[in-house]
Amino acid sequence: MDLEKIKKNWEKKGLLCEYYELNPQDYWSDHGHKTDEYFILLEGEMEVSCQDKVFNLDIGKEIMIPAKEPHIVKNNGSKVSKVLWIHYPNY
Repeated sequence: MDLEKIKKNWEKKGLLCEYYELNPQDYWSDHGHKTDEYFILLEGEMEVSCQDKVFNLDIGKEIMIPAKEPHIVKNNGSKVSKVLWIHYPNY
């Protein structure tokens, strides 16, 4: 997976890309942002809970979280997960 190419494609659309690592069994939750946001799993395991549904991401696949939607992102694995968070500057 070409991380720089992925970032450039999103940045052409006016979005920002931030790289994060999530330790095993760790999670973060958010009340939702003003704009849609996206996650792409780069390595490891990741579960996203949103709109009363649970999604297990495959490496390289993206998920879109609608604006103002509360969500939880969790690493259910035994290794560090690496993820790209993609969002608009005014999130």
